[in-house]
Amino acid sequence: MSVKSLLEKLNILLSEEHREQLAKYKSLKKVLRALRREKAALKESLATTENEAARKDIDSRLKIVSAQRKKGLKVLKKLKSERNNKP
Repeated sequence: MSVKSLLEKLNILLSEEHREQLAKYKSLKKVLRALRREKAALKESLATTENEAARKDIDSRLKIVSAQRKKGLKVLKKLKSERNNKP
């Protein structure tokens, strides 16, 4: 095989990888947006709820959503740095 054909195949492989990474990045951003909205709704609900048992339930759900969002942001940051470091 010639160098030119090898470079073309390499380019195709890299572009597919890039497309997959971009799709993962976009879907993760979509999920993080939904988690942000959920977190805001839970905070609002927590502020307006009087029942102690319901408050505990809402608070535990809020902690879970916050932890998931934090993990997602960490992964998103990693994907972004990998994407920017690729030649």
